Amino acid sequence: MGRYLKALTLVAAVLLTGLLHAAAQTSPASKVVRLFAEPTEFDSGLLDALLADFQTKTGFQVQHITGGDTYEQAMAGDVDVMLSHYRHRGLGAFVSQGYGLWPEPVMANMTAFLAPPGDPAHIKGLTASSEIFRRIAAATVPFVVNGDPSPRYLLATLWNAAGRPDKQGWYIDAPLEGLAAVQLAVAKHAYTTWGVTEFVQAKQANNLPLDLVIPTDSLMQRIVVCVVSNPATLPNVNLAGAKALQAYLLSPTTQARIAAFRYAGIATEVFVPAGRNNEDAVLDAVTE
Repeated sequence: MGRYLKALTLVAAVLLTGLLHAAAQTSPASKVVRLFAEPTEFDSGLLDALLADFQTKTGFQVQHITGGDTYEQAMAGDVDVMLSHYRHRGLGAFVSQGYGLWPEPVMANMTAFLAPPGDPAHIKGLTASSEIFRRIAAATVPFVVNGDPSPRYLLATLWNAAGRPDKQGWYIDAPLEGLAAVQLAVAKHAYTTWGVTEFVQAKQANNLPLDLVIPTDSLMQRIVVCVVSNPATLPNVNLAGAKALQAYLLSPTTQARIAAFRYAGIATEVFVPAGRNNEDAVLDAVTE
């Protein structure tokens, strides 16, 4: 009997030691929130101050996940929460297949027109994207298409709004994206479009003699959503941390800070708060 009790005591001690060790290993990890965000949000500097404030207020530590495909990494269980454009190619499958909870709109980033030296179509000072495009088309000044299906869709909308003008001789639709398209615009003394952050990052390093013209209408905005990984499918998700970060981003205080963010020398709003587009239940759960 004594040997049996000693054996049970030893087993209990081993189990307790194991549990304490596991707790010591998992407890700090539970304070780490693994975030994958679009480069635009991190490159802009917008998230730096916000995440520092979030960490101070909540005690969570945000780990920025980089490299690879956002949703492939999330499906592997390596990401707790994501900030990505609503049209991201992996978002639909990630949510519909049960890997992610419902996407919650947080903000939008702006696409801008880039004007060549002299601004021959006289678009500076305009704030309506359809009028900007109409003036470029009316002046038949060269315009370079920049991008993938999203900007092409935008330009098709603007082209229709401008009355479907003849594209012959001025509308250059080369298969180019990003910096390559902008450099062609420089060479052609042409207009083009690009994300504000991308242009700000690239302008000085690449000697781009173009000027930003930032419209204020919603056509030029790209919605960014916050997606929390689904713990029912991905059990190692830090749900509490991910939800805390999502609630912080949707809080009125943070939304106001997003609206107030500016680049040096640019007075126009470049990130637009979009939290109010969420359903009432989400907004009611947000606390300051």
